Amino acid sequence: MAPANLSGEAVMADSKLSREHSLALLHRLATDDSYRSRYEQKPAAALAELGVPHETIVSLMATCQVTGSLVDKAKFAEARQQLLNAGADACVQFTIPSPKLDFGKK
Repeated sequence: MAPANLSGEAVMADSKLSREHSLALLHRLATDDSYRSRYEQKPAAALAELGVPHETIVSLMATCQVTGSLVDKAKFAEARQQLLNAGADACVQFTIPSPKLDFGKK
């Protein structure tokens, strides 16, 4: 059950897609014309096709559920590449410390 605000109305926190679902969505929107068409008509159903949990879909921001024409496939391909690069950058930036201990001369 969703938490309620002071007036007793149900309040849903805005959820986010996982990185894996985001990459899959961007890939399909960049490469699959029939999926793009389905997404334009029913975004929630198209997200469910990708395996996005129902709880996540229903609590996405309302702007994520708007129907209409999508931008060019190249924009989605670019966004997917940026997301991939961001993950690679995070991995490259992680360095394992290698302490050097100096116990003096023997």
